[in-house]
Amino acid sequence: MFLTKEIPVNKKFLPALALSFSLGLNLCFVPRTVGLNISQNTEQSSVKRISTRPKLEVVSQFQGHQLTGEAIIHIHYSRDGRYLLSVATDGLAKLWANDGKFIREFASQPVSMVFNGAFSSDSSQIVTASYDGVVRIWSLQGQLLRELRGHTSGVTDVKFLSKEQGIVSSSDDGTVRYWSKAGNNWFTVTRTGVSRNMDISTQGNLLSITQDIGTITLLSSEGDIIRTIETGQGRLNSVSFSADGKLLVTAGFDGTARVFTLAGKEIVKLKVLDKGWVTGAAFSRDKLIATVSDDGILRLWDLEGNLLDSYNPSLERIGSVTFHPDGKHLAIATYNGTLILLKIK
Repeated sequence: MFLTKEIPVNKKFLPALALSFSLGLNLCFVPRTVGLNISQNTEQSSVKRISTRPKLEVVSQFQGHQLTGEAIIHIHYSRDGRYLLSVATDGLAKLWANDGKFIREFASQPVSMVFNGAFSSDSSQIVTASYDGVVRIWSLQGQLLRELRGHTSGVTDVKFLSKEQGIVSSSDDGTVRYWSKAGNNWFTVTRTGVSRNMDISTQGNLLSITQDIGTITLLSSEGDIIRTIETGQGRLNSVSFSADGKLLVTAGFDGTARVFTLAGKEIVKLKVLDKGWVTGAAFSRDKLIATVSDDGILRLWDLEGNLLDSYNPSLERIGSVTFHPDGKHLAIATYNGTLILLKIK
């Protein structure tokens, strides 16, 4: 098989990051037929399919967090593929084996809502971004190693730069902070609009950070601003690099997911919903694109914009999607706290 306490949430403290969810139509689109090869001989004409579309298949489903109403939830695989991390506004980060077996949970004292988290590149530590403005670094064994303080509002996202370089965090205070491994604030980058979501390239040399004005800022690992990309999607719910670090995929409030080159050129526009948010988008190793959205549907696309397959767990909204490093497995997290592991056949 592929390796797959209820804490009350005070809703009035949820930031603008999660205050309003649009309800999309609960539709599942049937992909159109492509890839036909028509061959002729003297006897007859025949039509045959030259390729088989990938199909989504559920591996397991389980309750990861107890969430009700408006919430935030994210899910991430470790780079070595052994672990899965889920974080949510119930104040918990949870570590799972990649088959869904629960390992342990991480919670601050006092408990504070967790907006996002990440694994270190060697999968030995995790880092969490909390509403109380604190970045926390944990060992995989559950020990709190360090607290990074300096943001004046909730920390919206956080990533390890590398084992040697330290950590970068974004916040509702409008800043992006770079931290040393020892926990010192190296420097701060201020951007127009609240910085909410980020990703770091597998190569470790680039960061992509979204602002709620619909822009992406590309930063070097040393904090140099390389480029600002105007997406035209309104506020963005996620940004992710392709495995080769050459493309970005974004999930927007306008019902689209879009693919950009690092130069800022839009090369693919996926019209996912007529109304509602695309809440997450991610690349597989082979540049398939998975989107999740307000209508509660996971969709799988190719880089030409063709819809390949879809899956509706009938659990209202889906908040996050992540691909396993093998490119053949993925996981989604719904806003009621359910985690679902799938494979691509």
